[in-house]
Amino acid sequence: MKKCSIICLLLLTALLQFCKKSGDSTDSTTTAVLFQAYVNSSVWTPTSTKVTLTYNATAKTKTFSFEADSTKDQILMTIKQPASALDSTFTAQNYIADTTATSNVTLAYNKLVNNVYTPVGTLKAGSINISSIDVSKKLVTGTFVFNETKYNYDSNGNIVSLTSTVISSGEFNNLPYTFKRQ
Repeated sequence: MKKCSIICLLLLTALLQFCKKSGDSTDSTTTAVLFQAYVNSSVWTPTSTKVTLTYNATAKTKTFSFEADSTKDQILMTIKQPASALDSTFTAQNYIADTTATSNVTLAYNKLVNNVYTPVGTLKAGSINISSIDVSKKLVTGTFVFNETKYNYDSNGNIVSLTSTVISSGEFNNLPYTFKRQ
């Protein structure tokens, strides 16, 4: 009887060694999100994205346009650069937005108001980093960050407060784009 108990105990111990908790996997894989950002510290993921690389033959420029929409808000980004060749290449680098009307980088966060996307503020600073472009598969990967501000006025036209919208940790991973010529 003692031998049977010892054998059963050894078998039970061996079986327990091979058991794995369901949440204890070291073989876990993470899937990169297609497009995501934090809007004022809350994660934001769009329901649709549209990315276009447009070659303008007259202006000799290429413009990358990113549009990410949800049912309540939207992020728009554009990068314009000089281009002499009609192809779907684009320089992978960090693009910094400035607040002038002639900036080659624009970033905007809009809210849906009466079925129209409306700006929530004015761009103060931001950047888009294109880290990789797969020309053959037409996929783009990168990061972005920016902030906007809006002055709030009373009925006499006096500034009563400042609203700041911070878009942080923005990323797009292997986001498909289309190429077109104007």
